[in-house]
Amino acid sequence: MPDLHQDIRVVNVGLEGFYEELREQGVAAIQVDWRPPADGDSALIDKLARLQNPVVEAANARTIARMMDSRPLWIDVQPALEAISGLEGHFLLHSGPPIAFGDMCDPQQRAVEAAAIFEGWVSDRAGLEAKLRTGDIKLLPNSQFGSVGAMCGIISPSMPVIVTENATYGNRSWSTFNEGKGNVIWMGTYDKGTIKRLGWMRDVLGPSLRAALRTRDQGLDIFKVIAEGTLMGDEVHARSAACTLLLLRQLVPMLLATDVKREAVSRIVEFLGQNNHSFLSLTLTACKAAADAAHGIPHSTVVTAMSRNGVDFALRVGGLGEQWCIAPTASMDEAIYYSGYGPQDAAGDIGDSAIVETVGLGGMIIGAAPSISSFVGGSMQHARQAMAAMRAICAGANPAFAPGAVDFTPAPIGIDIRKVARLGLTPIIDTGVLHKASGVGQIGTGIARAPLAAFRLALEAMPVPC
Repeated sequence: MPDLHQDIRVVNVGLEGFYEELREQGVAAIQVDWRPPADGDSALIDKLARLQNPVVEAANARTIARMMDSRPLWIDVQPALEAISGLEGHFLLHSGPPIAFGDMCDPQQRAVEAAAIFEGWVSDRAGLEAKLRTGDIKLLPNSQFGSVGAMCGIISPSMPVIVTENATYGNRSWSTFNEGKGNVIWMGTYDKGTIKRLGWMRDVLGPSLRAALRTRDQGLDIFKVIAEGTLMGDEVHARSAACTLLLLRQLVPMLLATDVKREAVSRIVEFLGQNNHSFLSLTLTACKAAADAAHGIPHSTVVTAMSRNGVDFALRVGGLGEQWCIAPTASMDEAIYYSGYGPQDAAGDIGDSAIVETVGLGGMIIGAAPSISSFVGGSMQHARQAMAAMRAICAGANPAFAPGAVDFTPAPIGIDIRKVARLGLTPIIDTGVLHKASGVGQIGTGIARAPLAAFRLALEAMPVPC
């Protein structure tokens, strides 16, 4: 018979209420966060069992290897119409899965409107809607063209785009330059100053940076900059301050070696240096080039793209070819809001920029950036716990990105839909928050969680090896 006077130590698996009652009585107890695999769904549990297969493991290893072997180089700047194969003069590209203008969230509608005005196609919303109805303007997702855009993600034909080439595999990706803060179309707001800035970016910024890149024999190694930046406090999605400064360290002497007027060089350095998100566009193209090179390996259960438009979330998986799994996008109920705003004011999660998390950066290494630990609780302990959760849903680790702030722990890479479905944990995505209406723009920042429904759809669609 047990001695009832001895100290009791309890490990509770199940209802947390038992744990809380024991703690209230001073009993040493540990709560195990356990739940049935796949939330107890017998069909998904059976699918998971059948996908625990050496063929799948080998496919996942190849997918991750291609991501890590990729070497994305910024090689050029060109107008989007010249750079992006298949783009036509009346196309406007946007973030997220395909969507009609009337179904877009308000910020993305305003961004489309601003881009059409910038191109000189229309002068107002009524003109835009008329040309959309006749097909004189067509809206298409960035993903259809290998391009990528932050937040609203609009790319119009005359906008200058960063051209990034994967030196290992030869594929390319494209993104516009980041506009910074204020009334900017990536945040779904605009005024006359916005259109004027876009014109300067087209006429001065783009050609000047193209000239700068031509002063060197090979392109700028983006992953090399990221590896250094993650040692300096960046996770390269919500925070790119260090990488932006590292970029300027290379760009300034390159610009000075060109025939670009010194006043223009000064303006460019000021423009890029005052915006900590200047490097973000390079990160997006690099991660897109790496993920696209890794896509298409049969039976791979590794995620190769995540994209949102404020309404829908789209998931691409290596072994599902061109099939995208679409579910409602996440609500922004875990963000930190500016004074006077809250989740009730927010549009849904938006942007192609979750490609960063797909390649093991951003939210996957949130502990790399102590300055944003408030996104996941406020302390480095919380950040470490968040990273541990992300490691649990990934198929590998990337020693090339090993942030010093978390003891040089290799970044988790290769989000595995099997692990996501089994554990019920989805990737955390570092992101900004846009007001759902009224042209207000950004009202907060923080994290979103990819919707579990998209991963369950992908698991259901995944073929089982014979």
